[in-house]
Amino acid sequence: MPGWRNWETRQAQDLVGVNPVRVQIPPPALLIPKMPLQKLLNNYLSYLSYEKNYSPNTLKSYKKDLITFLSFLKNKRVLKPEELNLPLLRIYYFYLKEKKLSPASIARNLSSVRGFLKYLLKLQKIRKNLSEFLSNPKVPKKIPFVPGEEEINTAIEQEKNEDFLSLRNRAIFEIAYGCGLRVSEIANLNLKNLDLDLRILKIKGKGGKERIVPIGKKGAEVLKKYLIKRNEYLAKLKKTSEYLFLNFRGEKISDRGIRLLVKKWGIKHGIPYLHPHTLRHAFATHLLNAGADLRSIQELLGHSNLATTEIYTKVNYEYLLKTYLKAHPRAYSKENSHKSKGS
Repeated sequence: MPGWRNWETRQAQDLVGVNPVRVQIPPPALLIPKMPLQKLLNNYLSYLSYEKNYSPNTLKSYKKDLITFLSFLKNKRVLKPEELNLPLLRIYYFYLKEKKLSPASIARNLSSVRGFLKYLLKLQKIRKNLSEFLSNPKVPKKIPFVPGEEEINTAIEQEKNEDFLSLRNRAIFEIAYGCGLRVSEIANLNLKNLDLDLRILKIKGKGGKERIVPIGKKGAEVLKKYLIKRNEYLAKLKKTSEYLFLNFRGEKISDRGIRLLVKKWGIKHGIPYLHPHTLRHAFATHLLNAGADLRSIQELLGHSNLATTEIYTKVNYEYLLKTYLKAHPRAYSKENSHKSKGS
């Protein structure tokens, strides 16, 4: 089939009466009204929210990455999707590198751009699948920092106060470490998600995927005490709420609020750089150390891909190696053995 340029030339010739020929129907992409990239970006974010059911945090990341992309295109005076091309995307890759972003940040940004390009292709706003040519930099896999079991258990047990906020904080620690939830999942927990008789939580995770997570006995005990204080606190404020975890105003606690209290809790108990996601890492790693299989941990964490869960096998290997070097008589040299005995 003749391309667009051929069709455009023939149509122009028809209009001026030169070399009259039957006008060819243009490709489907050309039948769709032209739309600026900014408008298409807004439509794409709506599509991710309503059709793909992406979480607010994921949408925020996509929006940030794609605004960077559109700002770059604007500086290059590219405002329409049909002006996109492969050389431009290569320049964008080096533009991100010049900003001295980490390989992980560049990979995430390019992933967002690839998704947007696929959306444009689906709408027939671009003719080629440009996303195929946009490859990620090599990202070194970091082994996550994981506090020891004793450290976390001791810190939780030291929390003895039983006022509303103290019990709320302890319940959040129990849920973060005992159930391995993401910070957004903790903040969005609803009373109807909790069944203390069965000791389970119904979680709505990334992409609207649902899973059931068991609650430990100690966690359930703390939650029972917290719910009593929570109801008393709301009654004093003359408020109601469907959310499980509340702030001092009786409103839903934010992701940021949870991060802040976990960080303060870590400093208080001598566990630096503590974050809700660190407790999630600890949940997975300690389960693996205790002999749980990787597939079960994947289900509990809500990972769609087993490869994401496999990072914990590296942490587990480090733990096993340390245990071996410390305990096995053939793991160290005689020289080291004498030194340790002498000291």
